[in-house]
Amino acid sequence: MPEKNWKIKDLLSVAADYLRQKEIENHRLTAEVLLGHSLKLERIGLYLNFDKPLTHGEVSDFRKLIQRRIGHEPLQYITGQQEFWSLDFEVNCNVLVPRPETEVLLEQAIDLAKTVPVSSERPLRILDLCTGSGVISVVAAREMDDVHVWATDISQDALE
Repeated sequence: MPEKNWKIKDLLSVAADYLRQKEIENHRLTAEVLLGHSLKLERIGLYLNFDKPLTHGEVSDFRKLIQRRIGHEPLQYITGQQEFWSLDFEVNCNVLVPRPETEVLLEQAIDLAKTVPVSSERPLRILDLCTGSGVISVVAAREMDDVHVWATDISQDALE
């Protein structure tokens, strides 16, 4: 039997349905993100190339990503990226995936820092213990004036 010739639109549809059957949340979005990652396209690029035929290798690579997600590996670990504070951060199994609640924490910390008198002679000091992906220290350094930020982690793999 000849092998099926897959197009982006067909593969997205089948993958989204398969992820739904496997009770993966946001099954359509997950399929789009994984196929976009696999093909090195933004999600909009998938729709602009909806009828593009895919090679056997492209389909095979995508299937491997789907299997990882079916195994409940976080989407962010599969893609290696997590958006946080409108910035892209590298993530992997050596760090925790940054959570939306951490953005709320940072907003409050930034507001609180505005009430502390600081100067270049007496900067605000922040210590980010167990920094992991570094989102807290990076955002704090970007958003606060006259601040010295130290970030540390016991895990050398996380620091790398």
